[in-house]
Amino acid sequence: MEIIVSGRHLSVTDAIKAYAQEKLEAVLEGYHKISSARVVLDVQKSRCKAEIIVHGKNINVEADEESYDMYESIDKAIIKIDHQISKYFDKIQDHHKQAKEREKVKGKIEKS
Repeated sequence: MEIIVSGRHLSVTDAIKAYAQEKLEAVLEGYHKISSARVVLDVQKSRCKAEIIVHGKNINVEADEESYDMYESIDKAIIKIDHQISKYFDKIQDHHKQAKEREKVKGKIEKS
């Protein structure tokens, strides 16, 4: 998986870049359909904004967060991305498989 960290109106330090990549890798490692992620960091006056865009097979998710601390913005945006991706994968899970198994068990009980 490719993670790109870039900045608008600031030069991204190695510490912030490593922090964002480490946190995002930890969240996205369980999702095998995700191919790339982009983290865009922005500073306007004293407000720090982190925007995360995740691309994958049939999935495009975006989250942004703004606060006075860049690390806090990154953490909150990653929490939002994690919630959105887990919600997406829960929706596409095959729920019909469980119903078919219940019908088989129900049929075996009725035959007995």
